[in-house]
Amino acid sequence: MIATRRNTLYFILGGLVLAVGTPAFLALTRPDLRFYLLQPVVFAAQPIPYLLAAGLWLPWRSPRATRLGQGLAAVLFVAAVLLYIPILTGLVPTGGDMVALGYLLMAMVTTVSVLCVTLVAFGTLWLRHR
Repeated sequence: MIATRRNTLYFILGGLVLAVGTPAFLALTRPDLRFYLLQPVVFAAQPIPYLLAAGLWLPWRSPRATRLGQGLAAVLFVAAVLLYIPILTGLVPTGGDMVALGYLLMAMVTTVSVLCVTLVAFGTLWLRHR
């Protein structure tokens, strides 16, 4: 069970690094985006879904719940990879004065998704246990 929690933590940290690192990398490498992306609110909003996921998925002691948390963390990491790697590699062109709003919206949608998926998954787990 300790390995499962460790893997869950690794998945969450991987997504967190991508979420915070993408705007930081773009702000440092693209002078046209520097002003928009080096705003504190962008870097304050990006870790919220991952901290919420860690708070919701890591404290459980049940083996079923820890495995479920690991699966949800893996899905969250894959979503972060599919969302941020195309931006980092330039496959999805980014620019303009609303780029920071895009990162804020990504963080908000990810946060709501983490909450909804957690409610459904753990609700299903609770109903199956009953």
